[in-house]
Amino acid sequence: MEKIPRLRVLVVLLVAINTGFLASAGAEERSQALSHGAVQGKEAMAALLRQADVLIRAGKQADAYKLLEPKEDDYSGELAFDYMLGITALDSGQPDRATIAFERVLTTDPNFAGARLDMARAYLAMGSDDLAKNEFEIVLTQSPPDNVKSVVQKYLGVIAERRLAKIQRVTGYLESSVTADSNVTAVTSDFTTGVQDAYGIPGVLPTGSSVLSSGMTAGVAAGVDFSRVLSEEKGISVFAGADVRERAYKGFSSLNSSNLDLRGGLGLENGDNTYRLFANFGQYRQAGMSAGLNANRNTPGLGAEWKRKFGERDQFTLTTQYSRPRYPAQNTQDTNQVSLSASWLHVFEGKAAPLVFASVNRSADHALRPLASGSDMSRTTTGLRGYYQMTPRPQVDVFLSAGVSRRDDDSLNARSALTPPVYGRDLTKDVSFGANWRPWPKWTLKGQFAAFRNDSNLTLYQYRRNESSISARYDF
Repeated sequence: MEKIPRLRVLVVLLVAINTGFLASAGAEERSQALSHGAVQGKEAMAALLRQADVLIRAGKQADAYKLLEPKEDDYSGELAFDYMLGITALDSGQPDRATIAFERVLTTDPNFAGARLDMARAYLAMGSDDLAKNEFEIVLTQSPPDNVKSVVQKYLGVIAERRLAKIQRVTGYLESSVTADSNVTAVTSDFTTGVQDAYGIPGVLPTGSSVLSSGMTAGVAAGVDFSRVLSEEKGISVFAGADVRERAYKGFSSLNSSNLDLRGGLGLENGDNTYRLFANFGQYRQAGMSAGLNANRNTPGLGAEWKRKFGERDQFTLTTQYSRPRYPAQNTQDTNQVSLSASWLHVFEGKAAPLVFASVNRSADHALRPLASGSDMSRTTTGLRGYYQMTPRPQVDVFLSAGVSRRDDDSLNARSALTPPVYGRDLTKDVSFGANWRPWPKWTLKGQFAAFRNDSNLTLYQYRRNESSISARYDF
């Protein structure tokens, strides 16, 4: 959950605190404590606190904290010292250290309202909303001035909003992209030879989608995700989401495509484990370059996922899914698919926050109908992927990704007519690299280059393809 950066989120709170109860109470009590310390003969501590007070009034809270912190062992337990140490730690971005000092103050004087309000601020900065709420409510019982009461009520409102954000969350994005594609239909460079090798038919010239062509594409996408906690105690939640994508090809309008993806399910969190049951539906639409043979596809599915955290830097995910790809215009392509995937994410220590992600997946497609040849499109696919990312600057990520996928046809001559018959086998490799730049909050600009190569024992299905793309994304 995003933490509120101390008091500076709401200017009205700053004004109230700096000019109202805290300012008067804090300055007056510091002054009284300083005088009391001097009376007791603690001239050294009194002089130290006067120096710190000058720095605080000059807006140099970090310098004041650096001045006081080395003397904590000497003056710990002195109300004036502990209070000043606490406020300088809090305003220097160290709320955890501030709570320790304020705890000592409140042990000495439980009615010190200024210290209690600052303690609540520190808890809020740490994200400990329940503890902060408790301290704010205690302040309200101490009959504070109206301006302080208003400040506390606003903070309680902030805590309520954060609690709601934790229980219910809605996010979305808008994205646009431009891509240069060296092989828009992923076709072999020598179609004529490929047809002859696979089917023994010589002299067939490429037409339509069989012609190797480069081109430019433009894409737009939008998505939304919703989640709501049904039971915090039991960790039960529900979620749903949708994505819509459109892609247009310059000079190849029949290849224009659209995607709709819907998902939803039930989640359960139990310590470091997260379990999800989900259903999804994918719809793909493309007219295609061959008359009467569009590439339209509908894919409903059901799945389950298990995530396990190992400390703060490692996460393992295991997912299984059953889906039913259906092709209305080419029903011999219909299959029932079962897939299993596993992945590992590790975040390294270091300023650049490097991370690695590795995954392995395997899927089996069982064809529902035979081809005219008597063969069918049953197949098994196995894939590996690795991803590396680092953040050399707060607004910039650089990344490198590589993957390999092997397809094994489970039926002889599913994509050929050779004698003797063979099982088709493809090995697809890809590598990509690029960078993300976040010039403004919620905006990400991405540049990427990707290269693909498919090797096959059927030359008709061998191809190479390069993509260069630029995209802009807005998250909300």
